[in-house]
Parts: sequence; C-alpha cells; structure tokens
Amino acid sequence: MRTIIQSLSLFALLLVLLCQACMVGPRYARPNMPNISSFNTATEAINANDSVGALKWTSFYSDPVLQGLIDSALKRNYDLKMAASRIEIAAANYGIAISQLFPSFGYQVSGNQSHNTLGSSSLYTLGAGMSWEIDIWGKIRHSRNAALNDLLASEAGRSAVQVALIANVADAYYKLRDFDNRLAISKATYETRQKDLLVLEERFNKGYISEWDLLQSRQLVESAVSSINSYTRAVAITENALSYLLANPPGLVGRGLTNAEQPAMPVIPAGIPSSMLSQRPDVQQAEFNYKREVEKIGVAVALRYPSLSLTAGGGLASAELSDLVSSDALISSLTQNLLGPIFEFGRNKRRITAQQKSAEVAAYHYQQVYLRALQEVENALITIETIDKELASRKRQETTARTALTLSQARYNDGYTSYLEVIDVQRSLFEIELIVSGLQQQFLNAHVDLYRALGGGR
Repeated sequence: MRTIIQSLSLFALLLVLLCQACMVGPRYARPNMPNISSFNTATEAINANDSVGALKWTSFYSDPVLQGLIDSALKRNYDLKMAASRIEIAAANYGIAISQLFPSFGYQVSGNQSHNTLGSSSLYTLGAGMSWEIDIWGKIRHSRNAALNDLLASEAGRSAVQVALIANVADAYYKLRDFDNRLAISKATYETRQKDLLVLEERFNKGYISEWDLLQSRQLVESAVSSINSYTRAVAITENALSYLLANPPGLVGRGLTNAEQPAMPVIPAGIPSSMLSQRPDVQQAEFNYKREVEKIGVAVALRYPSLSLTAGGGLASAELSDLVSSDALISSLTQNLLGPIFEFGRNKRRITAQQKSAEVAAYHYQQVYLRALQEVENALITIETIDKELASRKRQETTARTALTLSQARYNDGYTSYLEVIDVQRSLFEIELIVSGLQQQFLNAHVDLYRALGGGR
C-alpha cells in the first residue's frame, strides 16, 4: 500500500508539471471595441477614475416617496429574485467544475456466497478506492474557467437587473406625476370653461350673443372632459405598472413631490470618456459571456486528445468473514487508463468549429452591447441639453399665453373681438400647459436614462 501511495505522489507531481505546459485552446483577447475619446456634447471634463456607479441611487433620487418605492422594489421584485437564484445556480456549477480537478474517493463493502453441485464458496471484501482524471490538456481547467465566467456573468446580470429596476421605477414614478399634473390641469381647465359656459348661457338667454358662441363654449367643456378621462386612465395604468415592479397587485401608489418640485439632480458632467462604460453591468456581463465561450473552445480542443485516468484501490478480502481483518487479507491495485479518439467522422472537429462560432457570436454581442451603451449615453446627454433649453422657452410661452388669454377675454367682453379669438387662446394655453408638464417629466427621465446608461443605480 505504501508503494502505491509513493508511486501516486511522484506520478501526480510529474503530471502537474506536465499539464502546465500542455494546456491547449486559445487565450482570451478582448475584441476591437467601438470607442470615442469623449462624447460629442462635452461641456465639462470628468476624471476617468470617477465612478458614476459609486453615486448611490439614494443620493440621485431625493424624493422620499420615490426612495421608498425603489427600496420596496429591490426587496420584492421577482426579476431581481430570479437573478439572485441564477447566481446561486452558477456558483454551484462552479463548485462542481472545481471538484473535477481533484481525485474522487469511495468505499466498497460486499459479501458474496455462491452454491453449485461442486460445493459452495464465499468472498467478503472491505475496501476504498480512488479515481482521478489527469487534466493533461486543460479540459477540466477550461471547464472550471468557463464556469467561473458564467458565475461572474450571473453576478453582473443581477446588477444589470437592479440598475434597470431602479431606473424603471423612477421612470414610471415621474410619468405618474406627469399624468397627475396633466389631470389637474385638465380639471382646472374644465372648471374654468364650465364657468365661462354658464356666463355665456346667461348672455345667450338675454340675446347678447349668438348661439355659435354658446356651441363653441360647450365644445371646449367637452374637450376638457375628454382630457380628464384620458389622463384618469393613464394614471391608473401607470399606477398598475408601478405596482407590478413592486411585486404588488394593481392598486394605488403613494405620491411625493410633483415633477416641478423635484430637487435638482446631481450633475453628471458631459465630456465623459467612453472607457467609463466598461463599468456598466450589462457590458461586463457580455464580456464574461464571451470569456466563457472562449474557454469552452479549449474544452472542445482537449477532447481531440487522449485522456489519462488513474484508479487505485486497497482493502481487505477473504473467503471467511472471520479472516477479513488478518494481514493475509490485504489487497491493493493501481490502474492507468489512456483513452483517445481515432476516427469519429469529424465529430470532434465540428465540435470545435461550432464552439468557435458560439464564441464569435458572443464577441459580436459584446461589441453590440458596448456600441448601444455609447448610443444611450450620447442620446441622454443631448436630450438633457436640448430639453433644458426647450423647457425654458415653453415656460416663457406659457406666461405669454396666460397674458394673452386675459387680454382676449377682456376684448371679447368689451365687444372688440369675436369668441373665436378667445377659443384659440384658451386652446393654446391648455396645450402649452400640457407640453410644459411633459417636458418636466422628460427632463427628469433623461437624467434617469443617463444615470442608467453610465452604469449607476446600485
């Protein structure tokens, strides 16, 4: 038994040294990535070492109610729970892959009795055994590395789900507050138009105005009623969407600040180097997936070479159960097996080709995800820049429309103009109020998009 152990130790040492030099398969090399030095809307510089992802979402979203909704979503959302479970699955598979690098040990206890016309015989055995596949060509190590990258991809995937979840909750919340505001604008417009209608009905009954003015006023009232119903529906649907993200049944959602009351968000300056996008979890996930597929090429290549395995056993065997513990019952064995393919009709070659193409697809996907990240950041930057200017212009237009409506109503009451002018100005004011509300929401959501595009939100 000692001889076997010594032989195994020496043989294992030699094989370890041999395996380090015989590992087959390609080494990972990052593909050529689309890149720009900084984004086109650069107005300020930012240190490439600064991490937008280090800016916690609690600092980025200041509304206490919104913070509560995000926190609830992070605790209860099913997509996030599934992503966490996928990490545990990948971790278990990684553990399995590591265990294959080491020998496996087992035991055997048996008793056999046979009878025939010539007599009877018995054999009792008690033993332990070891089997070990020597990883000469790196098949097992490539499998381990593939499993590790799968685990890392799963962890990055969970981060990607979390970033998206936080952004989706914030996005839905700002849309909800926009619809709330639009509904309030519609109700206020309805009340104003309803009051105007009552005045016009009284004037019509006295013969001061024509029926045409009265009909136009009624149309304006019904238009406001229509808007009220439209935005009531939008509020309910958006609340249900938020409830779904929070893993709640459809229902009411709490409200905090209006969009106009939201504090200024932390400034994310332009001039951001595109290299910062490597911290985006979906970009990281795509790269880990590509690395995994490259490692699998090594597994496929190693299958073309012979595999070597060792089997050792030792124990006790005796025809009599009482003699099983005697020194004469000692047995031992050591077996080396070398098994390799000769001719398999191109199966191994095609396996390598198929895996190389799988890695190629993963590389293309990695490049595509990175290119999309560049696009999303650039789009968010230009949206923030232009909406900020557009919103300021629309607010000035809103102030002008209010003044115009006051003057137009005075002119109509004094008989200097027709009711058609009042109608046009009322419609213009209503439209611009809705536009301003929408731009406020779009401005907030553009910041959400930029924060998400840069990998923040964890």
